Amino acid sequence: MPRRTRPLLGWLAVVVAMAALVGLGRSAATAADVELSETQRQVAETIYANQCATCHAADGQGRVMPGTDVEAPPLTGDAGMTVPYLDLTLRVGRMPPPEHDPFDNRHRAVAVTDEEREALVAYLADVFDIPGDIPQVPEGDPATGREIYAANCAQCHGSTGAGGVAGAGAWTPPLVDYDAVVIAEAIRVGPFEMPRFAEEQISDEEIGDIAAFLRLVSEEHATPLGLVELNPVFASGFAFLFAVAILFSAMWIAGRPTWFADPDPPGDAEKHKETT
Repeated sequence: MPRRTRPLLGWLAVVVAMAALVGLGRSAATAADVELSETQRQVAETIYANQCATCHAADGQGRVMPGTDVEAPPLTGDAGMTVPYLDLTLRVGRMPPPEHDPFDNRHRAVAVTDEEREALVAYLADVFDIPGDIPQVPEGDPATGREIYAANCAQCHGSTGAGGVAGAGAWTPPLVDYDAVVIAEAIRVGPFEMPRFAEEQISDEEIGDIAAFLRLVSEEHATPLGLVELNPVFASGFAFLFAVAILFSAMWIAGRPTWFADPDPPGDAEKHKETT
């Protein structure tokens, strides 16, 4: 190789390495580093003022929620308040809460669009210095995900993610309705009654496996009526009601007359002999 080309190749390697480092820096950036346009910031400010500040206060310190004696969690100064937590509550419709009952944890309609959610999360992360970033979920193996899911998730969410009631009145959502990002955020955040799983318990790769399994279930194993399975609590209730229905049916049938009346019942035959 000519000596003149060696310096050029060296500088080329330096440029490529710097570009790679810049790319890594961008991929590791948090939501607070997202540059919001003026329009996006205005949208986020409007949503927060109209739908969030009522409970979380204009300064994010939290206040007593209207109609209750419970104080909403602060958005600033709370170690549990992270970008994945904020993003999760918006993705599943947990926030903003319904006016009639802010503690109703059943399925809710999502109140913001994807664009509004992205702007609001970035705005809150910037204004209230909220740490963290939205997870990137790797592609996974459904077969492996099935085993991991069965060991860690099926007890509450059902063997196929149909959800239901997990005991003590805790409602568990149907996981087949959510995308991989929601699954990843929920596993790491541990929202509401759900436990939090550290990476030592479920790795990022295993989260990808779980998400792949649930995606496969939602695509290939749903029945025409959308009935995938009965939650264990619902199944027990269904079995009880079915047994009661069988018992009452048997009692009703036992107390009914025969289907076809006897044309010559015993009593009528004896009367006929007496008259003759």
